[in-house]
Amino acid sequence: MRDFFNVIIENKLLLNYQIRVHYIQRRCQIYLGQEDRLKLIEAQDIQLCKTNKKYDIKYALPLIRRANILFLVGRWRQWSALRLPSTIKALNLTSDQQVFVIGAKHFGAVNPKLYVGKTNEYRIKQRQFPPIDEILVNGILEKTIDQSMFVNVQKMLCTGRNNTCPLFTPEGKLITYDGFHLTKYGARYLGKILFSNPPLKRLL
Repeated sequence: MRDFFNVIIENKLLLNYQIRVHYIQRRCQIYLGQEDRLKLIEAQDIQLCKTNKKYDIKYALPLIRRANILFLVGRWRQWSALRLPSTIKALNLTSDQQVFVIGAKHFGAVNPKLYVGKTNEYRIKQRQFPPIDEILVNGILEKTIDQSMFVNVQKMLCTGRNNTCPLFTPEGKLITYDGFHLTKYGARYLGKILFSNPPLKRLL
């Protein structure tokens, strides 16, 4: 979630919008529906999610009701990804509200120390496979979320051979320092890609 916010800030996007953020810990996930969410969450995370009510999306509903545009961003688990269409339906959005689901984002294992002193030519050739869990989750989202609202980050970014992901921008700047969180250069690079393609392109 913070990465997507940084993408917007670093690229000076959506300047005419007032942005509000409701953070939900990734161990608790985004889900709204009839099932007991605590029975879906991993056992070791139940206490965290139970005691911190703000990590439940239902406490964000007043904010969601006032939003013109809603971005659902998370490091999705398979169970929450499978239930995301019903979660969106349960939000009961109006026809005037737009919703976008930001897909999985992971660049594989990264060790920045390996690239110290390397040339830009060497750096821009470095690519990694995303973790299999991220590929599976992204596949679920790709099949279940309408293309008009699904931002397929992996597909847009990981365009190398066998869908490998770049570790550096075309200028040789590190995109991520840990495989998941973006550097400021990574945020700028990813933002240019995401907002130059559907569905986010229509917001500009």
